Amino acid sequence: MSNPLVPSRPEYYVQTGSMFENPYGVPHDEIVSMILELPAEMAAQVVFGKYVESSGLVFTGELIQEMLDRSGASYDGVPIDRVTGDRWIYQPAFEQARLMTPEQKRNIFATGVDFARLNDFTVLFTLDTRTRPARVVAYRRLNRVPWEGLYREVGRAAHAWGPSILADATGMAGDVILDALEERHYCAVHDRVVLREGGTCRDRRGNPIGNCDTREYVPLNCVDGFQFTKQSKQALIEHLRNVMSVGYRAGSEEPFGYLRCPPIVSLEEEMSFYSWDDKQLDTDTVMALGLAAWQGLELAVGQSAIGGTR
Repeated sequence: MSNPLVPSRPEYYVQTGSMFENPYGVPHDEIVSMILELPAEMAAQVVFGKYVESSGLVFTGELIQEMLDRSGASYDGVPIDRVTGDRWIYQPAFEQARLMTPEQKRNIFATGVDFARLNDFTVLFTLDTRTRPARVVAYRRLNRVPWEGLYREVGRAAHAWGPSILADATGMAGDVILDALEERHYCAVHDRVVLREGGTCRDRRGNPIGNCDTREYVPLNCVDGFQFTKQSKQALIEHLRNVMSVGYRAGSEEPFGYLRCPPIVSLEEEMSFYSWDDKQLDTDTVMALGLAAWQGLELAVGQSAIGGTR
């Protein structure tokens, strides 16, 4: 029995995190409009539920929304829904790549890999650089995967998209990863990584499995390393922002930027509140995209046309 002296309080739905996750919330189109119209720091706080200092934000809402291709204009004109999963592939480009040689792929596709540290995510992005704007054609995000599983993901990317790969090689862990890749090949037939000394795919007893040609193995020593320091990270992020802002003119409705990407939720959230002081932030997708852009579009742009200041 309720106490008449205690005022009754109606029940409310309480939402934490992103507005996109609220099943009772604002319609998707209105959320997108808020991101476009609000200052970047307000969008980060109101839409994505993040607390950020406005002084150090790097990517404006205008930059982010221009890069995210919701209309599918860069993807055969087919509108793209929000990518909430951890894997996305643009199938037409994947099928085209299957018909190319590794050297042909090298000049077209560029992959960036940010490896996990402790509880972080390992993220891979691949760009198709044949056109301007270039477009993301593959995305993969995973965590708590054994090292051999990570090497296999790199092998899959090298086999599908070619040997132009730039990966995080920071610190002792980075050295270990690159050394391990140096000693391994990838077998697409059995979807496994093979030590060069082993020579061929083998079962648990050490016997050759067969049905694969060692001449078709993909050497993983194709991966280049990128050492993250304060200066190199700054250069990487500035380059990504420059790529996104090429051709920008304030007040103009003309398209701009050299990069298009499907609306990947984790990327949109990270970019919306990314700041120069990123020690407490999730940055895996931003860094992976930055590495892919550095690898494939390093010489494409000059000074930034839009964005925050350091």
